Amino acid sequence: MDDNPSPAPVRGALIAGAVTAIVAALVSLPLHSPHDALLNSASVTWGVLLLALVSGLVYRRLDRSPNAVRRFAVVMAVGFLVWVAVAFAAGTMLTRMVSFSVPLAAIAFGGIAVLTPLLSRTPLVARWPVVVAALIVAAAVGIGFAGQGDQESGRLELPPRAGHDTYRIDT
Repeated sequence: MDDNPSPAPVRGALIAGAVTAIVAALVSLPLHSPHDALLNSASVTWGVLLLALVSGLVYRRLDRSPNAVRRFAVVMAVGFLVWVAVAFAAGTMLTRMVSFSVPLAAIAFGGIAVLTPLLSRTPLVARWPVVVAALIVAAAVGIGFAGQGDQESGRLELPPRAGHDTYRIDT
């Protein structure tokens, strides 16, 4: 095994995670969150970025082995299945947990699984400033949309007008 593994798989995974986090954050907006304060676009973004970091470390470890991409795909598929099981278990305590998290997990695991091997081999990821810029954009999108989503508007509204069957008392 190489004593000094290349940082390219980690950088590639972080850029893949940034792209995937933006997509997942935008997809999360119309979904009904089980808890708007905890599960919003910001937490989705940070979760995807954490998954990207871990995935990059895994891919770096597998990078020089035979069938590295296939093994990485299997690891990501198993990770997705574990997440689905966790979502179903958490769904017993939080309503809409499965319908909220499973599509986002599919985007996160799928996007990172496909993009990490591709981006790890491109010259784009050779510079850390590119990676940092991608992470900043992803974090800004996630935080920027954190207050948006499926929650009630909070506007003060009048009730609908009364129908014809109401009585009017004139004074």
